[in-house]
Amino acid sequence: MNKKKSVKIKSKKQIIQIVEKLKKQGKKIVAYNGSFDILHAGHIQSLKEARNQGDFLVLLLNSDKSVRSYKGPNKPIVSQTERAEILSALECVDYITIFDQINPKNILKKIKPNIYCNGPDWGKNCVERNVVEKNGGRMHILKWQTGLSTSKLIKKILETWHKPEIKAVFLDRDGTININQPGCVRKISQFKFASGAVSALKRLSKTDYKIIIVTNQAGIDRGYFKKRDLEKIHQWMLKKLKKAGVRIDKIYYCPHRPEENCSCRKPKIGMFLRAVADFDINLRRSWFIGDDNKDVIAGREANIKTIKIGKRMPKEIKLEPNYYVKNLLQAIKIIKRNET
Repeated sequence: MNKKKSVKIKSKKQIIQIVEKLKKQGKKIVAYNGSFDILHAGHIQSLKEARNQGDFLVLLLNSDKSVRSYKGPNKPIVSQTERAEILSALECVDYITIFDQINPKNILKKIKPNIYCNGPDWGKNCVERNVVEKNGGRMHILKWQTGLSTSKLIKKILETWHKPEIKAVFLDRDGTININQPGCVRKISQFKFASGAVSALKRLSKTDYKIIIVTNQAGIDRGYFKKRDLEKIHQWMLKKLKKAGVRIDKIYYCPHRPEENCSCRKPKIGMFLRAVADFDINLRRSWFIGDDNKDVIAGREANIKTIKIGKRMPKEIKLEPNYYVKNLLQAIKIIKRNET
């Protein structure tokens, strides 16, 4: 289905008629031209300033043919139809017409704007000045903010485009890697790996995902065990996993009780944000595997694709993971199947 063209976009014939009618009503017409290939904040500021010089802003948009003639065959990046539609969405732009020449002298002769705006790169020393002033108009030189340009924006895109994105698989610990124990795991002797968890993690270790454990350990603040006890458990766990060919890149834990309302306890996302800061992780391309409702909520809050092990979410929570699985191995298979 064809999209309806914005009512702001007019043919040259239409724009001439519209401007004549507006000028008869005593309206002050401002004209401004450009290619506006990739719209940025500098464009918006200039367009707003131009519009403030009169009652109506008529934007003279360089066509694709026009842009290619003076910027080379690789430009524009955005087609004239799309550029016109984007610009028409701006409140400060009243009308748009597209022209094919390198400069807008021909159309300026016909619409005879009261004010013609130009950037400080050309200033008043431009070929349009004679046409504008000959027909009773005046020039206005816009105040451009330095550092804002399409070229710089494209350069930044190119610099970051090929930079590898870092993605992660976040893992809950209790109930995901090891079997949940009544109360909590307080010592090494209570730590039992879940069936198939080690082999699943070994498979995951062969991917380029960072492997990060995020675990709530309120037993510390409840006095069931100390931080050093938890760290001993983790050191033992990491040693066992490493011996089995498993790579764990980082463990984050929250020692707080729920009533402390900290920012790190799941379902809050503080531990994920720490991982982002430490590893420059792209959360949108990452996964979180856990067995608890809080794991699903935290993953969804952090914009991470989420896999829940075990029971389905209660209906009253009104939130679902991306996938349900029976065990960690099934979760890893899903992640590998969805690798991009």
